Order: sequence, then C-alpha cells, then structure tokens
Amino acid sequence: MKRSLEGNLGKVVFVLAAMFGLTFFYISGFGLRWRPTEANLAFFLFFTFALSFLIYAPSKKLTTNKPALIVDCCLAVITCSAVIYWLFTFATYAATRVGNPTQLDLICGAIVIVASLEIARRALGNILAGLGIVFLLTLYFGPHLPDIFAHRGFSVVRIIEFLACGTGGIYGSITATFATFIMPFMVFGAFLQKSGGAEFFVDISKALAGRIAGGSALMSIGTTGLFGTVSGSPIAVVMAVGPFCVPMMKKAGYDSNYAGAVMASAATGAQFLPPVMGAGAFILATLTEVPYSTILVMALVPALFFYMSLVAQTYFHAKRIGLSGLKPEEQLKLSDVLKKGWYFIFVLVGCTVLIAVGYSIPLMAFWATIIIIACGMVRKETRFTPKKFFETCAIAGRDSLIVGATAGTIGIIMGSISLSGMGIQFSAAILSLSQGHLFTSLILVIFISLIVGLGLPTTAAYIILAILAAPALIRLGIEPVYAHLLVFWLSMASNVTPPVCVAAFAGAGVAGGDPMRTGMKAFVLSIYLYLMAFAFVYAPQITLVGFDVFPVVEIIISWAFATIALAAAVQGWYIKNLNIPERLVILAATVFLAIPGIFSSLIGAGILLAVTLIIRSSNKNKSVYTNIN
Repeated sequence: MKRSLEGNLGKVVFVLAAMFGLTFFYISGFGLRWRPTEANLAFFLFFTFALSFLIYAPSKKLTTNKPALIVDCCLAVITCSAVIYWLFTFATYAATRVGNPTQLDLICGAIVIVASLEIARRALGNILAGLGIVFLLTLYFGPHLPDIFAHRGFSVVRIIEFLACGTGGIYGSITATFATFIMPFMVFGAFLQKSGGAEFFVDISKALAGRIAGGSALMSIGTTGLFGTVSGSPIAVVMAVGPFCVPMMKKAGYDSNYAGAVMASAATGAQFLPPVMGAGAFILATLTEVPYSTILVMALVPALFFYMSLVAQTYFHAKRIGLSGLKPEEQLKLSDVLKKGWYFIFVLVGCTVLIAVGYSIPLMAFWATIIIIACGMVRKETRFTPKKFFETCAIAGRDSLIVGATAGTIGIIMGSISLSGMGIQFSAAILSLSQGHLFTSLILVIFISLIVGLGLPTTAAYIILAILAAPALIRLGIEPVYAHLLVFWLSMASNVTPPVCVAAFAGAGVAGGDPMRTGMKAFVLSIYLYLMAFAFVYAPQITLVGFDVFPVVEIIISWAFATIALAAAVQGWYIKNLNIPERLVILAATVFLAIPGIFSSLIGAGILLAVTLIIRSSNKNKSVYTNIN
C-alpha cells in the first residue's frame, strides 16, 4: 500500500527521511543533552508517524487518491503535534500530574494510540493491529474475562494515561529499543550498501562457500554467531550483521522471509553462546552463586547443538527447494575478492573490537558507519559526496518504517500485559495447573516465557522468569543452576516466536520481508530453544559439569544424531525430499535418540539407520529405472 510520491510532496518525504537518518546518526555518536530519554523516543515516533502516514496509503485502492493523501497529511500533522506535546510536557506530567492527567494529555494520548494501530495496519496488515486492539479491550473488560485472565478492569482514562502519557506503553522500552538500536544500524546498513561493502561480503561468501548448497546462509549463521556473542541484544546483532549477510542470501536464492529468519535465529542463539553469552549470563551466575566460568562450560554444548540444528535445517532447506552451489565458472577467487575490497574487513574487525573494549551498541554503530564512509572513499565510484550522503540517510529513514511502524502497537501490547498483571496472573495460574507434574510444568513454563517475554529485552525477560518460574521448578526437584539455565534459554523465545518476535521483525526490516512470515520461519529454525528446556531437566549430562565421562559422551553423540534427524524431519529433506510418513518415522527416531539411556539411543539409531538405508536404496532403484527408460 505504498504511495509513489513525486513533486513537492516527494521532496518533503525525502527531507523528512534524510532528517530521520541523520538525526539518529548524530544521536548514536553524540547523544542528546536536552531531555535525552524523552527526545530520543519522541524523535523516533515523530519521524515514523510523519513518514508512515505519507508513504503508506489507507488501502490499495487509495494509493493514488488525492483526497486520501490530503487527509493523511492532516493526520501526520495532528499525530506529530501530539508527540511534540508529550515531549515538552512529560517532565511536568511526571512531576505533578501522574494519576491526574489533563484533558489535553488524554486527547494527545488517544491520538497516539489510534495512530500507532493505524500505521501498523497500513504497513503490516491486520494481524498485529488487531492483536493490539484485543489487548486494549482486555484492559477495559477485565472483570468479564475468563477467571485465568480476569482483573478488576480499567477506565478509558486510566488506559490512555498508562499507555500514552507515561512510559509504560508506547513511550516505553520497545520504542526505546527501536530508537536506540535499530535506527543507528539502519543508518549503518544503508551506508554499507552504498559504499560497496555489502557487495564485497556477498563476494566473500561466494568465494568461501559458493559451491555448497545454502553456503551463503551457512556463512551468515557463522558470522552472526561470532558477532552476536559479544553483544547483549539480538536486535542489535541483526541490524549490525544483517546488511552484510541478507543480500548474499537473497542473491543465492533464499526468499526475504527466510533470510530474515536466519538472521533472527542466529542472533538469538548468540545470546547463550560462550564466551560472553550476553548480559543475562552474568545475572544468572549471580543468582545461582555459580562461578561465571562454570556457567560458560555448562552452556557450551547446548549452544553448539543450537547452531548445529540451525546449520542442518538451513542446508536441508536449501536442498529441498533446489538451491545449489555456484557453477565452477561462476565461482570467485578469494584472492581477487580481497584484492578488490580487503579494506572492508576493517568494518567487521572494528565492530568486534569496539564492543569488546566496552563501547555501547549505538556508539559502535556510529563509529562503524564512520569506518564504512572512510572505506567508501577508497574508490571513486563509491565515494560519498554531500548529495550521496543525504540520499543514504534518506534510504535509512524510509527502510526503518517496516519495523518502526510496529513500535507503538507492540508498546500497547506490552503495556496492556503490565497494567493488567496478566503475565503474573497467568504464570501463577498455569503453574498450579501442573499439580506437581514436572513434564507438564515444563510445557507451562514455555507458555509463560512467551507471555512474559513479549517484547521485553532478553535480560529483563530472564529476570522476570527467574522470579516467576525458576522457584517453582526448584520446588519440583530441579537443581537451581539447571532451573535458571532453562529459563535463561526460554527468555530468548519471544525474540523469534510470533506474534511479538522483535528480532524476527528486525530481520524482516533488513531483508524487506513480511514480519509475521519471517517470525514463523524463525520459530521453526529456533526450535532448539524449546527442546533444550527438556534437556536441562532430563539430560543434564549435556552441560558437562559434575558427570562422569561415559554418560557425557553417550548423551552428546545421541543428541548430535537427534539434532540432524530433527532438522531433516522439520525441513522435509534427508538424502531426498521426504513424504509425511518418512518425516514421522525420522521424528520418532529423534525422540528415542533424545531420551537419555543407552537402550533408547540404540533404538533411535537403529530407526535412523534403517530409514537411511531404505531411502538410499529407493534412490538407487529410481536412478536405475530412469536410466533404463
């Protein structure tokens, strides 16, 4: 539903988009002295609302309708005025009017709520906007909800005040995350494309893995994992590495949704990949009173299995859809690629070094962009003139809308859960439903992780789960360190699980895909997030610490085969394209291989071996029959 704007209005959109990119490029490097927190949020929403109403038409039929465009211009002005009002009055509101908002506070808040839902509908369709409306209704009709969700209900005034006057909803952590992390990296990505850096990394992928089916995705997974382990935010990782990796995956034949899903899954897995594991791991070590070095050892094999699953699924998917490596004549020589653009390697090195020495993610994005601009100056055709500089900033501003348009609505959803207490109520209720059964409790904790983690940063989600779920698991007999490892893994789930899968939304933004479809693919690729929850309880030998050598070796070998089998069953390829019965048999082998114990492992291995021999035999017979005919 995008409009093609020309003339004076097109120039206005260009200026707004360029100012959007330039503003957050400046903020990431130098920050703000005047009301930095509020201004950061307000600037992000101001530009997002203004550009979204101008670029996205209300419907496909109205993309060229001038009256609709005039109405949207008025909506942009009204909504942006409401945001500016919030910026200039929030300090006074927070000091003197909390709980007693003025009529103008409420009017402006209502405008921002409606605008958030509308631009989400225009940019992404009805699903996310509809979900936001449902959560709004649950706040008002609280007493009439089923017992598990019921609460006392809230007045319209209280709902508007909480969601759009304070910092509990739209002006909350979700918008702050988007403004702080996504925008600087959208600028970084735009400059990377314009400098020729993205093309260089595509060519590197061709040279290193071009002959392997799915080689570009495998390279992307490795790059994202290595970069992400020193970052505490999956979103930041997607936005930093995505501009390198997504173009080469799309060029290799992966669709936009799958490329975005690969990025989201690999970035999420990096949060529990040693040696850093994100900020949450330090809190885990503190809460469990286990040395951080021990936590690293315990997390190593589970993290490697997650990436083994991701690599196997990606390879099998490539084989299933018929992707192949490059032909010999298309293969690039690594020496030629490096000779042409070796200096772009300093971008990756610079990003890693900047994070390792303690630079914040936004500041790292700023200096990485500076490095990109310097690299672009090496060749005449990629140099940044003033005109090209502002054009690149405008590209960043426009490209951010597919993700930025979700910020307000996700804030509404998150704020609704917080205000109603639904997350805590739901957690307590479903834990009581388990009636002391450990397996049932694990299933329920998985659902809790999705509810609690909706849109929360992973560290915050882990802390809440550590308070709500870990004690219940400990009471059921799980050792504290395993209970906390379990909820630490599950705290990542909301990054890649619809409907609010923020890392997947970021991946969709980089790849130009549909956020919900990207989220569904990321959910499948990240299925180990959920399986590992059971491993920490039923197969703790996988953590290495405190067990004899033989049980550890046995479980690692068994789970390695289970990982490959699961990837085959999920993606539908193993030597050949699999039919439903074959996938179910391989899934059964996965279950037996995953169950601790030598006998169940042997049964699973036997099933997998039998399936392998049968498939190979049928392939040979088919080849012989084809040759005869």
